[in-house]
Amino acid sequence: MSKFLQTTNRTISWFKRTNDNNDLQMKPPFQRNPVWTTPQKRYLIDSILNGFPVPELYMQEFIDDQGNERHVIVDGQQRIRACLEFIEGRFALDEESPTWANMRFEDLSANDKKTIFSYTFIVRVLPDIPDEEIRGIFQRINKNVVALNAQELRQATYWGPFIKTMQEIANYAYWSSSGIFTPVNIRRMMDVEFISELAIAILHGHQNKKETIDRYYLEYEEEFDSKEELITIFQKTLLEIEQIYPDIKNTRWKKKTDFYSLFTYFATQITYFPLSLGVRQQVRDALDPFAKQVTLFLSTDSELPRADFSSEIVDYGISVRASSDIGNRKRRHEALERELGKFFSENSKGSLNFPIKPIQEGLLIRQIRVS
Repeated sequence: MSKFLQTTNRTISWFKRTNDNNDLQMKPPFQRNPVWTTPQKRYLIDSILNGFPVPELYMQEFIDDQGNERHVIVDGQQRIRACLEFIEGRFALDEESPTWANMRFEDLSANDKKTIFSYTFIVRVLPDIPDEEIRGIFQRINKNVVALNAQELRQATYWGPFIKTMQEIANYAYWSSSGIFTPVNIRRMMDVEFISELAIAILHGHQNKKETIDRYYLEYEEEFDSKEELITIFQKTLLEIEQIYPDIKNTRWKKKTDFYSLFTYFATQITYFPLSLGVRQQVRDALDPFAKQVTLFLSTDSELPRADFSSEIVDYGISVRASSDIGNRKRRHEALERELGKFFSENSKGSLNFPIKPIQEGLLIRQIRVS
């Protein structure tokens, strides 16, 4: 039998006893496995209490010439840490758990405690080999696995109310009808990532994409009190865009860079929604030639002098490049403000008005004021 095929079973009780005896050592994982959040730990314990299977662990076991044992967790340390921390009472189960809501280990029944202690992990025991060889093993294991993109990794890392809200918004039918996301985008979770960028802009202003998504996912992993306000802003803003651009899939504004700017600008004008039919037409009449001029600028700016274009077109067009940079996002926002700001006032409202409490004073650039 191959030296890599040896397996054994270890109970959580065994891991606790071995750890209490200082015979358990946890190495940094050889696979991408970031530090678990509390919701992930809760989910694991809930799975154990329900008797669901959990992925196998990888370990090494050593005995010295004095008979002292050392057990090293090569991969799976976060699972074992979560179990030990729960037994120590360091976190409670999810408040929405139908059976164990808000319970800590000490609150469980005797039978439930036995269920946890007796739960058995399948352990694959690796021989005494160098770390480089262990890394090679995991590279082979993962060789035929499609590499996860940044958002797919976030989906595996964060489980809290903010990312759940992003997933809920991503399920809106508008995203399919507008053509903003391709089937591949949706399959690889890029729609959730983009919607997260929109949400973070609403909450905290324009950001550099690569630097902030994970930070705010972590910040709102435990609590996210602004869910209802955020959903209201999304729904009202998308409804207004849909009224102005029912054919958005045939326009420049379906491009993610341009839709980001259109959406975030409209979100700052939410106190004027719904717009009257006349104002909607005025906005459309301004945006159509604006988009055409931007496209012309981008395709011919090396041949035509910038004097042939308005400052709004030049600023917007230049900032389309490096589109997720915070400075360029702000410049596009300011260009739209100069182009469209005159259409938004108390006189632009339609017959209905749904005032909401703003999440952030000074949202983006223009301050929201609710009467």
